[in-house]
Amino acid sequence: MEEMKRNSGQALLIILLVMAVGLTIGLAIVSRSVTDITISRQEEESARVFSVAEAGIEEALKAGASFPAEGIEVPLEGVTATVRKSDLGGQLEFAFPGEYVAGNIETLWLVAHEEDGDLNLGNPPSRYSNNSIEVYWGKESGTIVPSLEATLIYNQSGTKIIRWALDPDSSRGATNKFDLADLGSFRIGEKTFRYKKTLNLPCGESGVICYALRLRLLYNDQPQILGVKGVNNIPKQGVCYESTATLGGGGITRKVRQCQFYKAPVGIFDYVLYSRGDLRKE
Repeated sequence: MEEMKRNSGQALLIILLVMAVGLTIGLAIVSRSVTDITISRQEEESARVFSVAEAGIEEALKAGASFPAEGIEVPLEGVTATVRKSDLGGQLEFAFPGEYVAGNIETLWLVAHEEDGDLNLGNPPSRYSNNSIEVYWGKESGTIVPSLEATLIYNQSGTKIIRWALDPDSSRGATNKFDLADLGSFRIGEKTFRYKKTLNLPCGESGVICYALRLRLLYNDQPQILGVKGVNNIPKQGVCYESTATLGGGGITRKVRQCQFYKAPVGIFDYVLYSRGDLRKE
């Protein structure tokens, strides 16, 4: 009898242990399922909020010059995106927002633009009017040593150009005949550059209008950065739109920022339209 009681007690203990293990596994499965459902819902809501933020950018781009200064609100799918516009550049310093490989040409406008994109060739401060500007390029770290070609397009009794070829690698200078650039650590905005050069410009002379400075990196098979610093403010280079969408109940916020540079000629024009020689078709 005592042995049967002892066996019953052991069986009850085993049953309780099995039940405890089963309950633990069941709770873990339920918790995992709830977590998966929560994550899926958050991902779905996040994607929806992001889509609304993108829709706000699209509406801003459609508005173009007629975009109101106070911004706009774009309601969609129960979420509202608030879109505001800001200037791209317009200060003493300007770091180009992207990274560029050899052959890419970026345009720094030295004249202001109207809201519709037309050039404003009026007197300063609508255009850059100083006789020097500093150009910066190259990442602070890395083994790539890029050189830079800078082309100034200006008007002085006709459209003219001045071109500089700049190289921080003195060992290449014997063959490419480029001007030697300065090496150091130079901060422009949130970017740190490795090379710089001061260019002498005719922009402050009477009767001269400097239109644009065209920058092209050379000798780099990896993306590099570009920046400039003026003596007086450089005209703004375009506009940026920032769209912020927030889902009230979930507290999910997504931001999208899109910048538009003013239109510029393609790179081939630097070697054709502004060539000193005659254009001939053969």
